[in-house]
Amino acid sequence: MRLKLLIRAALLIAACAFSAAAFAQAFPSKPIKIVVAFGPGGSADISARAFGQYVEQQTKQSVVIENKPGANGIIGTELVRAAAPDGYTLQLITNTTHAANLSLYKKVPYDPVKDFEYIGLFGTFGSVATVPADSNIKSIADLVNYSKANPGKVFYGYYNSASQMSAELFRAKTGANLTGVSYKAIGNALTDLMGKQIQVVFLEYLPALPQIEGGKLTGLGVTGTARYKPWPNIPAIAESYPGFELTSYLGLAAPAGTPPEVLDTLHGLMAKALADPAMRAQFEKLGLALRPMSRSEFKTFAAGEVGRWREYVKTAGIQPE
Repeated sequence: MRLKLLIRAALLIAACAFSAAAFAQAFPSKPIKIVVAFGPGGSADISARAFGQYVEQQTKQSVVIENKPGANGIIGTELVRAAAPDGYTLQLITNTTHAANLSLYKKVPYDPVKDFEYIGLFGTFGSVATVPADSNIKSIADLVNYSKANPGKVFYGYYNSASQMSAELFRAKTGANLTGVSYKAIGNALTDLMGKQIQVVFLEYLPALPQIEGGKLTGLGVTGTARYKPWPNIPAIAESYPGFELTSYLGLAAPAGTPPEVLDTLHGLMAKALADPAMRAQFEKLGLALRPMSRSEFKTFAAGEVGRWREYVKTAGIQPE
């Protein structure tokens, strides 16, 4: 009897192991959805689409990018939190959705650590203060001086935490007299910037590249600690105001409870993409400083970002809504 029980137990363990392995090998067996909690055209959207195309090539399964903007990324993030934890609904997460919102709002309907499984980090990037190409504001000094000479008349547009906090830290560090105007999506902010309804927008490198290189916008200064290589003539704001720095991140996450073998498969696809020369070149051209990490390293990194953005919000003097 004891021998029979041992044999049955061994067979059960083997069956479970086989089932898990078969599940991992079968994944993905249907289309994957990557939710972007912001409108089209931003850093998260561009990166999600680039990675989605790579996953399609590797797995022969469709990848759908679903933009769910609203409430500074909270709407899309809540949608993923409540999704089935099977690996078929993922989120392109950012410092806004999984760090800054915890300090910008008194109550957030999700826990960025407990409610999500961290798959991997794509990379980090800075932002650039932009004005229309025909603006009379030609430098960081011009922006500061003009805003002080015209109190209450100089507006910046923002559509996520990077665009908001870059401007707010700039205001705090320089004494510039800037007033924020909230937008649901980057496209709306750019439309008003071009139309001169607002005077400046801090754009992430990715969406700023075509606007600056196309001659539509002028970059005044970048928020990274050093100049961005494609724009050697655009200074770092830190050159004029030492200590000024703000960078953001992009990563991939899934709902809590997603099977480890599925997470490993997805992490493997990310690692393969970030090691692929063509994909690396594409991401780097978009402005990302690639930072491959293990799943546990990324979770630790993301937890640390919560504290870093808390300090940003505190320095800027923003009261949570």
